[in-house]
Amino acid sequence: MKKTYLVDTFKAAVSITTALFSLTIVISLIIIHRFGSAAVFFLIGLIFIKPMLTYAAFVSVDQTGIRLSLPWKTLKSFTWDEIAEVGVAGTKLFARKDSKNTGSLYIYISDIAFTDEERFNMMLNWPPKNMIFLTYSKQRLDQIQMRFSNKIQTYNAGDIHL
Repeated sequence: MKKTYLVDTFKAAVSITTALFSLTIVISLIIIHRFGSAAVFFLIGLIFIKPMLTYAAFVSVDQTGIRLSLPWKTLKSFTWDEIAEVGVAGTKLFARKDSKNTGSLYIYISDIAFTDEERFNMMLNWPPKNMIFLTYSKQRLDQIQMRFSNKIQTYNAGDIHL
């Protein structure tokens, strides 16, 4: 059974809303002949296009593998045999070791295995460009874990139980 998830619903909503709001302002400013101001809001809208495409993409999980796609294009795809590591990682890197505040949790799927140092660098340079990721939820991880036979890695993930 195929399950499809949005990469990050909150960040997708914020980036889409900001881009659409900026577009509305640009159109309004062009109508009243304020071209300089319209250019500023156009540039603000452009800034949010990349996050919109990153976080509003869809991750599909099925028996054959996992895919990251936009409605018109598949961006990245792995079969279950190609996946070397699945993990859960928190974005708050510089918290105390015993802290339960890990920042936002993400599930990442990679075709290469990482060391702890490489995981740290991945989280330091978040979001990654060469792998599939999505926000963590128990349901999402369960769907992946049913099909991925290796151990799920954790990095700065607090006290989640796998």
